[in-house]
Amino acid sequence: MDKYINTIIEGDCYDYFDKLPKDLVLITDPPYGINYDPKWLSDIHIAKGTQPNKSDKKVLNDKGELDFTPLYSYPRRCIFGFPYIYDLKATGWIVWDKQPQVDGRGMTTPVEIASTTLRKGFDLIHSMWAGFLRDIPDRNIESRYDHPTQKPLKVMKFIIERFTKPDDIIFDPFAGSGSTLVAAKQLGRRYIGIELDSQYVEIANNRLSQYMLF
Repeated sequence: MDKYINTIIEGDCYDYFDKLPKDLVLITDPPYGINYDPKWLSDIHIAKGTQPNKSDKKVLNDKGELDFTPLYSYPRRCIFGFPYIYDLKATGWIVWDKQPQVDGRGMTTPVEIASTTLRKGFDLIHSMWAGFLRDIPDRNIESRYDHPTQKPLKVMKFIIERFTKPDDIIFDPFAGSGSTLVAAKQLGRRYIGIELDSQYVEIANNRLSQYMLF
C-alpha cells in the first residue's frame, strides 16, 4: 500500500477496493446517480448576460449504475450524497449550508448532506458556494476548477480536522478535482486518491503540488 500514499491513482476505484486496507478513513463525494447536467445553470447565466459555468462537463458514472456497497466496508467513513446514497449504518450527518443568509430560493441546491460513522448526531457548516457567490476568504484563496461538483476546501477541512487523527490516512476513491486530498495535505494528513478522468487527475495533481505536507 505504501506506493499509493500521498498519490492520486488514475483508474477505476472498483479495481482497488480489494487492494487497500479497511483502516483508511474514507471521505468522498461520489456520483449520486441523478445524471446531473450543469449546463442548465450556464443557460441561465447566458440569458441574464452573466458569466456561464467554468465547465459544463457532466459527472462520469452518474446514471445510477454504481454499486456503493464497497464504500460501506470502510468502518470510518463520510459519504456525501444523502438521501440519494443511504448509509444504513451511519451514526451522524454533516450538513453543508451552501447559501447562508440567502433569503428565498437560490438557483442551486441550498444544502448538501454527508452520512458518516465518524461522529454521532449532526454538524452544520456554513460556506457560501453557489456559482460565483462565495465566502470572501474562499474567493481569495481558492479557485473554481473545471469540475461540476467541486467541493470547497473549507468544508472538507472541517470534516478532516474535527473527525480524523493526525496519523490517519484519508482515502477518496472519487477524487474529482482533489479537494479532499488538498484539505488532507494542508492539515498534515496522508492521503490516497483515485480518479477515473485524466483531466481531473491533472487538476488534482496541480493543486496538490502547490502545498507542502507538514
